[in-house]
Amino acid sequence: MSWNQNFTATGLSTLSTYAPAAGPAFVKGKVQVPTLVNGGGASSVVVTVNQNGSPIYTGVAGAEGFYTVMSCALNDVIAVVFSSSAAADQGLNVIKSEISIGSGQ
Repeated sequence: MSWNQNFTATGLSTLSTYAPAAGPAFVKGKVQVPTLVNGGGASSVVVTVNQNGSPIYTGVAGAEGFYTVMSCALNDVIAVVFSSSAAADQGLNVIKSEISIGSGQ
């Protein structure tokens, strides 16, 4: 079964979904980060992808994109976590992301 889900996320948050079928899957996304916000400095947002609560991918701080593949079982929980301790990233909705999760590689 082929499947694809598209999401939009804002802020430092966690996006969770379930794998509707078993097999290879991908998680990719574009992250819009602040570069300088009122002298707050550059972004240091880190994207972590978890599968059933265990991290399978941790991105580079401040990266504007990510991609990883995994092997899923039916109903595996896939979570994309956006975190940062930088002042520039703490504002409401300054981090904006487009995420695609689907079958295949």
